[in-house]
Amino acid sequence: MAIVAVAGDVATTTAVALASAWPLDDDTVLVEADPTGGDLAAWFDLPVAPSLSTVVTRVLDGAWPEIERHTRLADSSLRLIPAPSRSGEAAQAVAESVRSLVPTLAALRTPVTIADTGDLQSIPASHPFVGAAAVTVVVHRQAPQSSRAAAVRLQRLADQLDAFVTMPTALVVAVVGAAPFDLGEIEGFVTESVGATPIVGLPIDDLAAAVFAGRTGVSTRRLARLPLVRAARDLALVAQRSLASSTDGLWRSSR
Repeated sequence: MAIVAVAGDVATTTAVALASAWPLDDDTVLVEADPTGGDLAAWFDLPVAPSLSTVVTRVLDGAWPEIERHTRLADSSLRLIPAPSRSGEAAQAVAESVRSLVPTLAALRTPVTIADTGDLQSIPASHPFVGAAAVTVVVHRQAPQSSRAAAVRLQRLADQLDAFVTMPTALVVAVVGAAPFDLGEIEGFVTESVGATPIVGLPIDDLAAAVFAGRTGVSTRRLARLPLVRAARDLALVAQRSLASSTDGLWRSSR
């Protein structure tokens, strides 16, 4: 199982940041599997096709070389499969991915699939990529308006995480924003719901987010120093370790 699903708040930006920061010793493919519609083709100034719809309708045997033929290479060197921009077409493509695309990607040791799955659903396993993920990164953005508003959203996060308890996926929580609660407080709160779970902080970094969404004019050197890019490296290392633990145990048990 080599799928890392990214779900929750600002999932697309986080998935791009994670894929960009993933350690070079692993090959990756970024799959946009948000049933509400895709942004990546527009962000990376790519033609609308081929897309996830193309893959699920034309690659019927589930062979990776055939899937690879429909991947795209962005100027940033990210290899990706964008979702259709229209929500209806995107939702259908995500649903049809369960037939051959998801099983094929889940069975591969390489490349690692980083899947942007959009907002968390009430039943996470109903999303094909989340249901088959070895690791799920749940992204939570703190509400900065007040501690009471943030506490309400934190309780909702705990309720969402409860839905993962019976699933085989390993969890990583990425918290966007350093206030009003610090990571230690959030870790203690989350532990009450799902036990010990790695938690990584991500800063609110409008410039880096804009670059990931297609802004130009920021040099590679400057981008590498931006807070979100640095934090994404930490998230990638945590996710990679969780993936290694999850998949190694699975492959050993299947021998």
